[in-house]
Amino acid sequence: MAARVSPVEAVRYTEGGSEKTRAKGRKARKVSPFTMAWANLGRSKGKTVVTVLSLSLAVVLLTVTVNFAGGFDMDKYVSNFTASDFIVANAGKFQTSTVFSDEQALPQSAIDAINAQGGITDSGVVYGQTFGALEYVTEDWFRQNKERFYTPEQLDNLIRLTDRNEDGLLADRIQLSGMSNFALDHLTVLEGDLSALYEPGSHAIAAVYTDDDYGNPRMDSHWARLGDTITLRYVEEMEYVDPDTGESYGTVPPEDGNYREVPKTYRDVTYTVVALVTVPSSLDYGYYGSDEFVLNSETFCQDTGTDCVMSYAFDTTDESNAAMEAFLQDYTENQNPQLDYESQGTFAAEFSGVLGMFLLLGGALSFIVGLVGVLNFFNAILTGILARRREFAVLQSIGMTGRQLKGMLIWEGVFYALSAVVFGAGLVLAMAPLMGSVETLLWFFTYHLTLVPVGILAPIFLLLGCLIPLGVYRSATRASLVERLRATED
Repeated sequence: MAARVSPVEAVRYTEGGSEKTRAKGRKARKVSPFTMAWANLGRSKGKTVVTVLSLSLAVVLLTVTVNFAGGFDMDKYVSNFTASDFIVANAGKFQTSTVFSDEQALPQSAIDAINAQGGITDSGVVYGQTFGALEYVTEDWFRQNKERFYTPEQLDNLIRLTDRNEDGLLADRIQLSGMSNFALDHLTVLEGDLSALYEPGSHAIAAVYTDDDYGNPRMDSHWARLGDTITLRYVEEMEYVDPDTGESYGTVPPEDGNYREVPKTYRDVTYTVVALVTVPSSLDYGYYGSDEFVLNSETFCQDTGTDCVMSYAFDTTDESNAAMEAFLQDYTENQNPQLDYESQGTFAAEFSGVLGMFLLLGGALSFIVGLVGVLNFFNAILTGILARRREFAVLQSIGMTGRQLKGMLIWEGVFYALSAVVFGAGLVLAMAPLMGSVETLLWFFTYHLTLVPVGILAPIFLLLGCLIPLGVYRSATRASLVERLRATED
C-alpha cells in the first residue's frame, strides 16, 4: 500500500491525521527528481520570484555595462576634436575665451623645429584674421545672427550704431581664414566644389556653416548660398562719427560709447561662393558669433596683406608618431611654453579614461548586485533545505534514495539559474531600443548589441546552481535518518 502512494502525497501524511487527507480519484502522474524540483519552485512563489529577479539584475547590469562601454566609438570621439595627427598653435588658440590676434601667431621657427624632426607625411597651415574685415548684410539677417547675444532693446541700439552702405545694408564683422591645401582637404563640402579654391590667386571663397555634435549641418547658420557674389571690405583705418548728427570724432572713439564705426580707409574685394562647407573644430577659430569664410592661403595673404599663422596641422608615420609626441610635449613645456599642441594620441588617452571610468563603475555595480543575488540564492537554497529536513527524511524513509534527493535539489538550483539567465536576457533584448536611443544623447556612441556577458554568466550560474544545493544538503543531512524523522519542523 505504501509503495502505491506517490512521494508528494506521502509528504502530506502526518501521524494521527485523518485518512481523508489522502487524495482520492486522482490520476497518478510520473514522479521524478525533475518534476518534484519544478513543483517545489511553486511552493513559495514569492521567494522564487525574488531570487530569480536578484540574479537577473546582475545579468542585466553586466550586459548593459558591456554594451554601453562597447558603444563608445573612439574614432568618432577623436575625429571630433582633431582633423590630423597633430595640431600646434599658441596656447591661447585652445582657449575659447581668447580671440586670435597677431601676438598669437605661430612663429616660423616653431614650424621649422617641428619639420626638422622628420616623419611628417603631409602638413599645412591655417592663417588667422588679425585685421578688420566687414561684410554687408540685410537687417533681417543681422538681427537673426545677433539676437542670441542681445536683448531686443540692445539690438535696436546696436543697429542704430552700425554703419550702412549705399544700399542700406548693415556692416558686420566676419571671421576669415586662409587655408593651405592640407587644411582644405579636411573640409566637409555640403554644396559645390572646392577645386577652384586650390588655385592660387583665384577669387573663390567658401562659406562656412556650423554643424551639431553629430555632424549634421545647420543650413540656417549662414546667409551665403552657392554661386553668390560677395564683397568683403578690408578696413585699414576706422573713423568714429555721431550716429545722430553725423559729426566726426576722428580716429579716436569718444568715451561715452555713443558712436558709429565708419571705414575711413579700406579696400573692397569681390569673391564668388564656390562651396558651402563645415570646418573641423580643430581648424577653426574655436569661437562663433560672426559669419565665417575660407580663402586659399595664397589668396588670403595677397588680399589681406597679412600672414599670421593661427595653427599648423600635420600627419606623421606610425613609426615616428610616438617620437613626435615626446618632442612636442618637451618643446611646448620647456622650450616654447607659450605654444601648445593637440594630438590624436592625447584624445585617444582621454577617451580611454572616460571608457575606463564607465567600465569601473558599471563593473563594480554589477559585481555588488551579482554578489547580493548569489547570497540571496544561497539563502533561498539554505532556508529551503533546512525547512524541509524532516520532509526529506520522510521521502527517504519511503524509498527515495540520496542520489534522487540530490538530483532534485540540483534541478531546483538549475531552474533558478536558468530562469535568471533567460529572464535577464529577455530584459536586455527588451531594453535594446532604449540603449540604441543613447546615440541621440552621446555623439560618440554607436550601439552594438551583444549577449556575450549572458553567455559568460550562464555557466557560472549553472555551476552555482549545482554546487550550492549539494553543499547545503551535505551539511543539513549529517544526522541519521531516524534523528531527522524525530525532529520537529520549526
